[in-house]
Amino acid sequence: MYYFGFAPHPPFPPLQKLLERGVRGVRSRYKQSISWYAPKDTRRSKLATYRVAFIGCGGISRAHIGGYRPCKRTEVIAGSDVNPSQLEKWGAELGISALYTDCEEMLVKEKPDIVSICTYVNSHCELTTKCAQHGVKAILCEKPMALNMDEANRMVEECNKHGVKLAIGHQRRHAAQHQFTKRLIERGELGKLVALWGSSPGDLMDWGTHVVDMMIWYAGEVEWVMGQVDMTPIERNRRDYLNVTPVIGYLKFKNGAAGVIETDLQARGVFSNPRIQIRGDKGEVEVMMDGGLKYSSWDRLNWTTPNLVYQDAFHLEIEDLCNCIEQNKEPLDSGREGAKALEVLMAISESARLRGKVSLPLDQKMAPLDLIAKEGNLEKK
Repeated sequence: MYYFGFAPHPPFPPLQKLLERGVRGVRSRYKQSISWYAPKDTRRSKLATYRVAFIGCGGISRAHIGGYRPCKRTEVIAGSDVNPSQLEKWGAELGISALYTDCEEMLVKEKPDIVSICTYVNSHCELTTKCAQHGVKAILCEKPMALNMDEANRMVEECNKHGVKLAIGHQRRHAAQHQFTKRLIERGELGKLVALWGSSPGDLMDWGTHVVDMMIWYAGEVEWVMGQVDMTPIERNRRDYLNVTPVIGYLKFKNGAAGVIETDLQARGVFSNPRIQIRGDKGEVEVMMDGGLKYSSWDRLNWTTPNLVYQDAFHLEIEDLCNCIEQNKEPLDSGREGAKALEVLMAISESARLRGKVSLPLDQKMAPLDLIAKEGNLEKK
């Protein structure tokens, strides 16, 4: 039987007992539920194997921290950020004193085993290659992976060269609803895949990367792409890429299935809740990016909604990364897989630039939207 959401559990133990005993003194069924309420020192594992450092101490770093906390094989020991006030606040929240405004100094002095890169995309390539060259064992880099394919390829090559495990922040591959959907497909319960449709309320690079990554995971590699973008750009944002919305892309997979992705920052109603619908010749499934799912076979035409046990996808992603270090294997959301998703995102924009079908692998290694702007084909807002 599967459960979705937080599994039922008895009431929390008295706070005083928690303060006296710490998390280790409480029965295991309580631990996940109370981890955010426990004192900072009780969240740290004395059995930690891997020293973890952060580059970038902004909002998304908190989600990564939430994934590391329950992991008994890791301990966050240092952080780096170019913004001193943000860095100090982060250190005070976590009780970490090893703080650096220069990430290279941190890498040299602290010698971390794992680095979480939580900066904007315009620095991902430089920071990933720098970490790899300093001998870390693994890197968890936030999405989107890079500004263009040239950067993405360099990240993968540099990590391969130095034997570093590279994971990209497509943690939803680990989420219960997506794991369940993947098993439905692998068991053949949907039959031969025919069509996929994905929607996202964000922009193509920031949120569309999750949708495209999941579609590739479900249906396999993409053969060619057609895309259209609104040629009226939102100004170049802090992430240093041109932001256009809405965007629509048509994907033809190598297995014959067809896919459509829609992204729109102004999405409302059903489009504001990101999801993927998958249809096969035996049935279909609708899976929410951050929620449940329902599926049906064509012979009975009624929806089944499984109950799934919820586990934090960031935590599962980090456990997988530790396993990859120990077992010398690729992460589920590896740099190689991240580059595949980025290539489709780039191909959608390249198709809009060329006004035609674009086959993969993509020849264009630079960001197509930048080329569109350079060629003077973006309308003025």
